[in-house]
This record gives sequence, C-alpha cells and structure tokens, in this order.
Amino acid sequence: MRLLGAAAAALSPLLAQYNLYYDLRNFNLGFNIGANYSQVKIRYHQLQYNTQNPQAPSMVQVEGVPGINLGLIMNKKLHKYFDLRMIPSVSLQQRNIYFELPDTILKRRLEASYLYIPLLLKYKSQFYKGYRVYVLGGGQVGINLASDKRVRDNPELIRTERVDFQWVAGVGMDLYLDKVKLSPELTYALGVRNIYDPTGTRFGYVIRSLHMQTITLNLHFE
Repeated sequence: MRLLGAAAAALSPLLAQYNLYYDLRNFNLGFNIGANYSQVKIRYHQLQYNTQNPQAPSMVQVEGVPGINLGLIMNKKLHKYFDLRMIPSVSLQQRNIYFELPDTILKRRLEASYLYIPLLLKYKSQFYKGYRVYVLGGGQVGINLASDKRVRDNPELIRTERVDFQWVAGVGMDLYLDKVKLSPELTYALGVRNIYDPTGTRFGYVIRSLHMQTITLNLHFE
C-alpha cells in the first residue's frame, strides 16, 4: 500500500498538469465532429461514346461537395503505444456528376447518408510536453441510410449499392488539456468495391464503376 501511495503521489503533479488519466484507463468513451470532402474514383465504358451514339456524352466530370459527420468514440487500450478504436459515425456526403452533351450539360447528384462502422488500430508516440502524435489504419463498413424510394423517384439522383467496404488510413495528434483530451485527425478512406447502380439514369451506361474516396478532418473529444 505504501508503494502504491508513493507512486500515486509521484504521478499526481504530472496528471494534474497534462491529465494523463485518459491513457491510464483501459477503456475510453468520447465523441467526434468533423468535415468531409467526398469524391469518387470513376471508370467509363469508353466504347459507348460518340462513335456509337452521337447524342452520348463526350465527357463526364465529378465535383466533390463538402459534408459533415458526427460519431461516438470507443477506445480500448491494448498496449502502451497501441489502441483499438471503433468510431460509429453518420456522414452526410454529396458528389455532383456532369454529363457533357453536344448541346447542354446534364447534372446528376450522387447523395449519401452513411452509417460507418470502422475498426481501427492506433499507434501513438511517446508522450512529450502535453501531446502525442499517432497514425492509424484499418477498415470500415458503410451503410447508406438514404431512402431508396426517394432515389428511385428522383431522376436527378444516381443510384448506388447500399453497402460499401473501405480501407482507412489517418494521422493525428492527442492534445492533453485540463478537462479533455482533444485530438485533431485527418483520414483518407477508399472504397474496395464497385457501388454503382446504373438503373434509372439516362446516360448511366457511360459509367462502368464507382469507388468511394473521402478525406475527413475530425476533432475527437475524450
């Protein structure tokens, strides 16, 4: 008991200054807010262009639109430098796709409200003057919560598959403040499967595949 008391007394000034209590716990909860920028990796059916159909698009362009996301943090300590993290989050995303026709430009929206369930391994550096830097990686499942009926009934929207799988990589910094641990983090997610559904789009045959790409800037609070 004396040994434990001496250890607690020795750690108390450090904990008071930098609040390292978060790293001593085996399990932490928190929340995050962030902004995302979504794009798609797009491939085309090259043979379907003007050589076969003069009215077919001569070009297809994709425009990313900023979105937002909110999530819940569940962090399990595995080792002094390793954590296992699950951060279920809702992400609102949109991309605009432009079909360039001979006499006009046709705009179609690719909208999504994703529920992401990631499983990530976090490797963090040694503690130094109130912060740690870290990298993380893993995978996540994305479930599109957008109404299928709304997509079917709106010709301005492009349909996608409901479920997506993505690789995730990121870098961030843990800042140990007085009342909270704040972690700004930048991540990149890349879809591993083709989620494109050409049904109901006038020039949908031009597109062969779509793979999601998303850059996200998060602020984690634990």
